[in-house]
Amino acid sequence: MDIQKIGVISLIKAAVTGEKTQIPDGFDIELALDTAKKHQITSMLYYGAEICGFDKNAPVMKKLFFDLCKCIAVSERQKFEVGSVCKAFSENGIDHMPLKGTLLREMYPRQEMRLMSDADILIKTEQYENIRPIMTELGFSESVESNHEYIWKKDGIVIELHKRLIPSYNKDYYSYYGDGWKLAIPSETIPRRYEMSDEDQMIYLFTHFAKHYRGGGIGLRHITDLYVYRKYVRTLDEDYIRKELKKLKIYEFYKNINDTINVWFDGAFANEKTDIITDVIFSSGVYGADSQRRIAETVTLEKNDSIIKNAKYQRIIRLIFPSLDNMKLHYKVLIKAPFLLPVTWVIRLFKILFFKGEKAKRYYSDMKKISSQDINDYKRGLDSVGLHFDFEE
Repeated sequence: MDIQKIGVISLIKAAVTGEKTQIPDGFDIELALDTAKKHQITSMLYYGAEICGFDKNAPVMKKLFFDLCKCIAVSERQKFEVGSVCKAFSENGIDHMPLKGTLLREMYPRQEMRLMSDADILIKTEQYENIRPIMTELGFSESVESNHEYIWKKDGIVIELHKRLIPSYNKDYYSYYGDGWKLAIPSETIPRRYEMSDEDQMIYLFTHFAKHYRGGGIGLRHITDLYVYRKYVRTLDEDYIRKELKKLKIYEFYKNINDTINVWFDGAFANEKTDIITDVIFSSGVYGADSQRRIAETVTLEKNDSIIKNAKYQRIIRLIFPSLDNMKLHYKVLIKAPFLLPVTWVIRLFKILFFKGEKAKRYYSDMKKISSQDINDYKRGLDSVGLHFDFEE
């Protein structure tokens, strides 16, 4: 692990523990600022640097403080809007279960350390027609619908109302979770609000982590989440967690991630596997790198088609001509008239060519560059950390 990585990790540790850490000689906080922006952890970097005695009047600290102020403003707006949505759901008889960042942010020493790209709330799809007017009344506008969520936006705040915990196209993890409501426990204090047990929450956070890691990478914020969650909850039934993660076939990966967390935050000695994981996480953005996502997308086809050229061709064809179920999300007419699928394909192709031409060209160029060596390196990388390539998409 190089000096820059050690320094960034040391500042994150200082921020989440409140304790001064040793910063290695030669660490460049200006370079670390670029990493922090890429991973959306500038507030953690500032608080960590403050605790470790960096000069607040230094230009880089002023840049970090400016970003911190923006983070605080966004955090307060997120807190207010999510609170308003959950309160309205409770008052109107809507079953809901806040997920991931909406819960984790309250476990950090300061909530602005854990900004959310979007706020995730699990809902029941049969209640969605009753949810729509509530969201509209709160000033949100309905955006696109995806496989597993309804997306609503309001002045930069994004609320994702989840139909299920895991997308159904992640067949291995989805077969374990279903829509997720089987894990829901009614809140003892808030009407119509649900939560998972501490253990199931940990398992879900880690499954989400594994999903992104294998799908192109995941950033510094999410491995810090796992550390903060364990530090906050403290007591977990490890036997239950081990048993369930074995069902999900990610227990070996879980052990290696815990070893990495121990290296980062508890002074354990690094090994080859923890170094690989550290390098993958630092090279990712918040949710991974585009290049790695392209490779992961190709591999999910290549595992059933030994010829990589055909796998890349399949991926491009699937993007241009998605399945009927996928097209129904964007063209509601197909729900009642599925025979119109070819017509909507033509409309979609027209939009891609005339409105997203440059983006399509970049995607095609990225796919052409993927080689057999890239595929093999990707598989070996997953295998080496215990995330074996036997998953289904």
